[in-house]
Amino acid sequence: MPQSQSRKRSSGNKTWIPVTILVLVVVAAGLGTYAFLNDGRMPWTTQAQVQAKAEVDRAGKKAYPRAMKEVPAFTAVTLEHLLDAKGEPRVSWLEPEKAAASGLLETTAVLGRVTKADKRPGYGFTEADFLPKGSPASRTAAIPSGMIGVQITAAQIPTLRGLKANDRFVLVAAADPYKGALAPRGTAVAPDIERKAAEEKAFLAMTRRIVEGGVVIQAMTDGKASGKDPAFVAVPTAQYADLLSALNNQVEITALAESTNPEVAAIPLPKPPEPTPVERITIQNGDQKQTVVLPAEDVPVQEERR
Repeated sequence: MPQSQSRKRSSGNKTWIPVTILVLVVVAAGLGTYAFLNDGRMPWTTQAQVQAKAEVDRAGKKAYPRAMKEVPAFTAVTLEHLLDAKGEPRVSWLEPEKAAASGLLETTAVLGRVTKADKRPGYGFTEADFLPKGSPASRTAAIPSGMIGVQITAAQIPTLRGLKANDRFVLVAAADPYKGALAPRGTAVAPDIERKAAEEKAFLAMTRRIVEGGVVIQAMTDGKASGKDPAFVAVPTAQYADLLSALNNQVEITALAESTNPEVAAIPLPKPPEPTPVERITIQNGDQKQTVVLPAEDVPVQEERR
């Protein structure tokens, strides 16, 4: 009786053999079908062939990165700007000679550099995309030598809207031709009004150039969004005081765009006549002093008697 049970147990342990054979037959049939449909290539051989072909195609070439996200102006490029939605870098494999002819930069020459304008995704990087090496990630790095940066709103100079980065312009201030004298002749003038008169004397002419050769560093947003929309511009150091004085006095200022076409000769605006000086007299009344501003008058010149 014990011998019979041993035979049954031994016979049951051999049932895996046909199952294994059946699995092998199914796998072999599947691989055979795949090979028949792919000209004898197996899955692992296809992957190996693709990898081998890629290695052959990249032989003697270098990887040049592309921007996968928009890089705003005055931003230092990081690795995040070069990765796609899956977190993988996208590069173009090119021969170094062809890449050099196109001015493309390698990844090591791109990371950490500061863009001078908005960089759209999908494009490679060239030296023209960046500020000089060592520039900080700030718009102040784009201010040319000998100039000062000034932020101006759309409400202050509406005609700056529409100008793009690196556009050049002239600012012309227009005085109000219908504005009367500060006070009637013989009236005492308060110190704050006298100071205002001193600031306004430069704008008594109908028009006056206050800035020449200005440069747009960061343009206003396109379209009329708000009077608070700012533009960051650079003006010559010797001219910023006149600009600030005109802004503080709320003088009407017009931005005139200059041509950046290298084939067009720059023609400066004609110089306006010198403004009429403001006459002042000081009256001493005991310990008190009073200052009177006299409006300009046309006084006929009398001939000398002989």
